[in-house]
Amino acid sequence: MRGKLAVILKRAVVLALLTGPVGAVDRGFHYVSIPIPVNIEGQPVHCPLYLKLEMKTDNMPIGQFATTPMEKAQTMFVTAVEAARKGDTAKFASVWTAPNQMKSTGRSSVALVEDNTANGWMRVIRDMFDFADLTVVAEAFVGSDWMFIWDSTAKNGIRGRNAFDVGLDKKDQLRLSAVSSATTLQALVLDAFMAAQTKPDAYKPLPTVNTHYQYLIPLTGKAGTSRHPVFFEFDGASMDFPLSDMNVKPPSPLMEFFRNASQAHLSGKDELYASFFTSKSQMKVREWLASTRSSRERMRQQQRDGFVTLKAGNVKFVISADPVFLIFEAPMAGNAWGPENLTYSYAFHQGGAYKATNFEYLSPFDDFLQDPALFDNRFLKPAASKAEAR
Repeated sequence: MRGKLAVILKRAVVLALLTGPVGAVDRGFHYVSIPIPVNIEGQPVHCPLYLKLEMKTDNMPIGQFATTPMEKAQTMFVTAVEAARKGDTAKFASVWTAPNQMKSTGRSSVALVEDNTANGWMRVIRDMFDFADLTVVAEAFVGSDWMFIWDSTAKNGIRGRNAFDVGLDKKDQLRLSAVSSATTLQALVLDAFMAAQTKPDAYKPLPTVNTHYQYLIPLTGKAGTSRHPVFFEFDGASMDFPLSDMNVKPPSPLMEFFRNASQAHLSGKDELYASFFTSKSQMKVREWLASTRSSRERMRQQQRDGFVTLKAGNVKFVISADPVFLIFEAPMAGNAWGPENLTYSYAFHQGGAYKATNFEYLSPFDDFLQDPALFDNRFLKPAASKAEAR
């Protein structure tokens, strides 16, 4: 189905399925599972997908936080906040490094401010937030990085939430910077805490979740080497469902829906195909169909002439997080597919019906799924799933 995003992986990572809880660390940090908000056409949707990491809840004003016993990363955070509050450029620069100078855990580029110096960044964040009215919400370990989530009143009078991250820069020096699109998991954690600001009960950290899959994210490029591992927790099922073979019974209503949509697309029934999508995606689908109509008509003519065979692929895995589903498919049957073959689509379950969605939409969750250093889709193969299942 057009609009699915290819996950191109270059090296292997490890799937870890744990049967017991991961131990807590000192300083009051404990492993919890935080729900990940999945953006559906730009709006966050709560669903049972989780990041499991070490964190602690603070919920204290910055003045109170600064009086507690602190380690180096915490001292750097307090230094940056106090410097921002006072407009002390030298003090701010003593701990701050621009995001594009930090070691990245993601592939996305960082949008820079016009003045990428510490002074330029301090002016930007001072223009956005009142640092005299700052509450430290929580702290979290993301691999070797120490993340600080905080609230402050924005200049428009609305309480806003953001985060700083302390980690190594490109010179292997411990520095503090902003959470950005280049720090993929930190951005996803911040998304969860921003969602919790308006829906605290839905997004509260959970001590235990019972999911079938717990994927160890290789934050240092090799699974199991991070000081503070982070896990992606989810439910799902492997399969090998052929979308082109109408004689094979769909294993679920979702697969029946998805096959019908695929067949509508394959047969050139453009308006029917567009109707399978949620409203905002429908508009983008119609635009794409109009722009590709001539090339698709040539392909169908080549099929009629016997030069090509058009057929839909096989669904290999479904991540089930009702009301959100992610459907992974490859163009062939069996397990011979590689990471370069696998694509995924979103489906949304609402009012008892399914709709395809997120056509040409991207979010921090997609940044994670598409990053070969963080997510290896090869563990979705049935052999790996059966070998590692609980």
